[in-house]
Amino acid sequence: MEVHDAAVEDLPEYLQQLAVVLAVQMHEVFSAEGLSAAEIEEQLTELLREVGQEALGQGLSEKYGRHRGPRRLCGCGLVQRFERYRSKLVMTTLGPVRYERAYYRCASCGRTHYEGDAEVGLLSGSFSLPAQEAVALVCSEVPFETGREMLGRLTGIEVSNSHAQEITNRHGQELERRAQSERDALFAGELEVLPEGRSDRLYVTLDGLKMPFTDDWHETKIGAVYDVRVGADGIDEPRRVSYTSGAWESSEPFGRRLYQEAAHRGIEWAHEQVAIADGAEWIWKLVDEHFPRAVQILDFYHATQRLHEVARAVYGDGTDTAREWAEANRGRLWEGRLTDVFRSLRNLKPTTETGREAVRTAIGYYQENRRRMDYPAYRAKGYHIGSGVVEAACKTLAAARCKRSGMRWSKDGAQSVLALRGQRLNRRWDSYWKPLKAAC
Repeated sequence: MEVHDAAVEDLPEYLQQLAVVLAVQMHEVFSAEGLSAAEIEEQLTELLREVGQEALGQGLSEKYGRHRGPRRLCGCGLVQRFERYRSKLVMTTLGPVRYERAYYRCASCGRTHYEGDAEVGLLSGSFSLPAQEAVALVCSEVPFETGREMLGRLTGIEVSNSHAQEITNRHGQELERRAQSERDALFAGELEVLPEGRSDRLYVTLDGLKMPFTDDWHETKIGAVYDVRVGADGIDEPRRVSYTSGAWESSEPFGRRLYQEAAHRGIEWAHEQVAIADGAEWIWKLVDEHFPRAVQILDFYHATQRLHEVARAVYGDGTDTAREWAEANRGRLWEGRLTDVFRSLRNLKPTTETGREAVRTAIGYYQENRRRMDYPAYRAKGYHIGSGVVEAACKTLAAARCKRSGMRWSKDGAQSVLALRGQRLNRRWDSYWKPLKAAC
């Protein structure tokens, strides 16, 4: 790196002094006896952080905090007058930074103005936007207490649990607000979403999982949208998966969420739409409404799970007869011989009410989903017949963060965290944060 004399001479005096101080202190670290390479690295990191704090504080004061004249227009129509400079402690990724900014006040209405606070991103607190981003990123991934500790060790950010939660919730709620606004426009016919890509075949899959809220356990609905590549066996393999979620949400608003995500992924441009899920009635009503041309597939695992439930209820848990009956009918399902499955079910002679109820429930389940169980035809076209993608989504998006021991969530708190997690997992993190930081 080359530094020209003219460039050095043009530096503000405070930067020249900081550079000299830093050079001397770095030399002292390298000259110290008995320090390991790791200790040298840690000490240099701390030195750079301390000097960076000082430089950032003075730089912010010089660039944004200086007064722009003795008076400025007030919102009441009169003027605010410059009174003095006031300092503010800002938490940044380098650590706490103090900067001075001009303070104005209107004698008539009492409104005040701090020069530079908007530009530095401090209108809603004392954390810089890069620090807010770091807090939101870490605390949407791990519990707030753990996130606080990690941020303290890996950055200069010092944050309390309450501030970490407030920052995370605020940005998660802003993501929710923006998404809701887009949904409203989309379903009002006022907006056409520009797809991120176009796929010949696009899958949608959805499920629900129970999560602990402040009063009780409630279902959070999870959806996934994915395109595919053809695997070595001729069966589709997921390529890019994106997610959506509705904490403690009914099926109607969640259906709009899922369609919104599918629209971003180009569902209307896909030559084929495929929907895979278990047999829950609310799921297929939602699919019929929002994805009417999708091929509907009942997850093969859930289909065979019913067989094992019947076998246990009729023949006893763990018996050879139960296993043989279930496996025989599993093979029939695999081969598309549903008539033989129904015949096998009706030929059972349960001796208990539990067994009779299991048989009645299974027959109803298969009758309701019969049109979604043509597994040989699905395999011939290379379709997935399992909902493993959404099962994994439930764990990746929600359970990994929201179902840890001792956790209890408010509806808004859970949705805020899920919104941030979805933003990252869907590879759209920068689309939210970069404009915010560029606007400051």
